[in-house]
Amino acid sequence: MNYICPVCGHDGLEEPAYNEYNLPSFEICSCCRFQFGDDDDVEMTEGIFLSREEAMTVYREKWIRNGAEIFQPDEYPQEFQVNGRVIIAHLIQQLKKTRLL
Repeated sequence: MNYICPVCGHDGLEEPAYNEYNLPSFEICSCCRFQFGDDDDVEMTEGIFLSREEAMTVYREKWIRNGAEIFQPDEYPQEFQVNGRVIIAHLIQQLKKTRLL
């Protein structure tokens, strides 16, 4: 069973990003490269952290702005990528899985 990345919407995670106790899997998404438990732990200033959702939003926006580069192109469907980047039409469909679009 594959799980959906809450950052980019790719359905390639081997386990849920967070378990029933809200603990991160530490898995790295093969599409957007987000690592749960690491990239969602963002300290803005000493002792002030972004919420998990804010960290994912910042990461997602930067990833899209930089062209939606695929972290592991060999593990991503070839028909949905060009030059190692997610095709825009597919990216829109993929992001809908995050319930943000």
